[in-house]
Amino acid sequence: MLRRLARRSLPRVEGRLALACLDGPVEVIRDRYGIPHVYAGSRLDLVRAQGYVHAQDRLFQMEGLRRLAWGRLSELAGPRTLELDRAARRLRLRWAAERDTAACDPETAALAEAYCQGVNAFLADGPRPFELRLARLRPEPWTPVDMQAPGAALAMSLSGNWETELMRARLRVRLPEERVARLTARYPDDHPTIVGEELAREGLFLTRALRRLVAGLGGSNAFAVAGARTESGRPLLANDPHLLLSIPGIWHAQHLVWEGGEAWGFTVSGAPVMVLGRNRSVAWGLTTAMVDTQDLFVERLDGDGRYLADGAWLDPEVVREEIRVRRRREPVVEEVVVTRHGPVVVPPAPGGLEALALRWSHHEPGETLRSLFDLMTADSVVAADRALDRFAGPPHSFVFADAEGAIGYRLAGGPIPRRTAGDGSDPVPGWDSSHEWDGHLRADELPRLRDPASGLVVSANNRIGGSVEIPGEYLSGYRAARLEALVRERERLTAADCERILLDTHSLPGRELAGLLDRLASDDPLEAQALELLREWDGDLGAGSRGGAVYGALLDALEAECYADVAETDVPVAIVERSRPALLRALAERDDDFLPQGRTWADALPAALAAAVAVLGPDPETWTRGAHHRLRLSHALDGVRGLRGFLSRGPFEVGGDADTVRVLARARAAGPDALIGSSMRAVYDLADADATRIALCPGQSGHPASPHYDDLLAGWLAGEYVPFATARGHVEELAEARLLLAPE
Repeated sequence: MLRRLARRSLPRVEGRLALACLDGPVEVIRDRYGIPHVYAGSRLDLVRAQGYVHAQDRLFQMEGLRRLAWGRLSELAGPRTLELDRAARRLRLRWAAERDTAACDPETAALAEAYCQGVNAFLADGPRPFELRLARLRPEPWTPVDMQAPGAALAMSLSGNWETELMRARLRVRLPEERVARLTARYPDDHPTIVGEELAREGLFLTRALRRLVAGLGGSNAFAVAGARTESGRPLLANDPHLLLSIPGIWHAQHLVWEGGEAWGFTVSGAPVMVLGRNRSVAWGLTTAMVDTQDLFVERLDGDGRYLADGAWLDPEVVREEIRVRRRREPVVEEVVVTRHGPVVVPPAPGGLEALALRWSHHEPGETLRSLFDLMTADSVVAADRALDRFAGPPHSFVFADAEGAIGYRLAGGPIPRRTAGDGSDPVPGWDSSHEWDGHLRADELPRLRDPASGLVVSANNRIGGSVEIPGEYLSGYRAARLEALVRERERLTAADCERILLDTHSLPGRELAGLLDRLASDDPLEAQALELLREWDGDLGAGSRGGAVYGALLDALEAECYADVAETDVPVAIVERSRPALLRALAERDDDFLPQGRTWADALPAALAAAVAVLGPDPETWTRGAHHRLRLSHALDGVRGLRGFLSRGPFEVGGDADTVRVLARARAAGPDALIGSSMRAVYDLADADATRIALCPGQSGHPASPHYDDLLAGWLAGEYVPFATARGHVEELAEARLLLAPE
């Protein structure tokens, strides 16, 4: 019955359909991988067709992203998503989207309206997705504000600094300052925390709700190689963004051709911009920059709800939000209190007179849509760089290459605050102006790199350099170091070399740890065998690696020893991963101060070894990395009885971790087998526009009855790539279905 109902939801992808919104005919050819190749006469008709195609393939995902961003999941899912809806309302995501939409220039506004026309044309006549049929839900019309929903959802998931601010504040109440600094160090602190235990504890409900959804920040790899270092003499660019892996995946690949332009790459359903990809002249990739654009301000309140600001008591703005919950007659009312800094995200504890307000760059109007539209038509690295002057999404490191041979890098987004005091790592007083933002960093103050002498640009969420210190929650430099080493191994690189580099599972910290334990011994036979496997290990963390299994279990156990004095919920996984170099340095120096008070490395190492062997089990023949590191792709309706096996996929035994180039990092908040990893991989050869190759997880379609729901998953797991055709002859060769969209 489920399969029959799902088949009824499949869209029509062949033949001829009339769309009243079109000015001229648009041809949509879908290839054997489910990638649509859209040929239109004008850009307006192109984005209309994009909206129609997105709705055909991913309408349930679009509806889910819209409801997530606007705090309306509970209308569909009931009380279990109420905390997420409350979080989205408090974060004022829709309000920010309305401001961005109002700030659009006329051309961007026209393109946004055209895209919505395409989506709504499908809503009027197309079949509803399987999931919406089950829920008996008919989506409301798509609007230009709704086009901001995917960006708002990603902004929420890629901007996690305020969670670490809360975590630092709570730990400072409970632990000595020196211990907190070792656990959470970002930069030397120049002011103490002022947040009490009760307020910090109250704030955890919201961060936990968000963490269950987004499972921490993603990472990414991107690198560009100049023509002097490639066999073709033209640049190569490779990119793989790391996000929480689910089904369907976040990316929808598209090839777009219109009068005067062509672009291909990866879109997010719900908006017509090409986030990652290339055109005839320029390729671009990105990684999350991990820059801090969020600050918490402690607001002092009086009994009447006013807040203190420079000696005066001010009335906050109070926004009444009504959240409708399925199977409840009355809506849940959320009153969002807004101070001069932003929304109060953490209200006072019972009887308390302090609250936490969030200042966030996302709340300031931006032109991100215009920026990405311009990026799609850039004809050089210089033009691509210029297009990003308007980019206002979460800060990202962009890597470029063009057909003329140039490569480059720039940091874009935010805007990035200029702080008058401190570095944003802790909540600060909101009742005076000594910790306010003093505007934002200018575009010319942000790091840029053009045609470096090394012929190489690498970005992997590591700390960036520049003339201005930019605070952030940067990840370790292990991946960046490994990427650079792999590129330098060959005098001249090919696209195939870049494909292999993105699949590398060599662990630099793993080899470092193995070297630090070369004198550790044990009389226990299993522990002795584990140590022997670790010493013989070549550092590969592939799914079948036995030494990799020992390393993974031992590293977990060592980190448990190092963080034993704090609850797991107090220290997000990302913080632990970022602190890995400090842990290994402390181990190398046998610095007992890195451990909880009263513990020494002499105690911790044998205890961690015993714990690791207990996890691995009694039979060493079963010790493989994949046996203890699995991936499951969960659907949004995974928790609905009877649907899990039909909609979700896995688990699969996999290798890698957060520090390998092929990232597969645990996302504990999202489930035991939830992983953050390469949501797609792409290699662009600037010598040949038709030579792009990609790997996509898990497939193009959001329909469980479609063959393209998960047809690319096996290849993605195996490290295989498929062609992304752009030459018309190549597209025809791979063609699987043809649809003509014609004006009525």
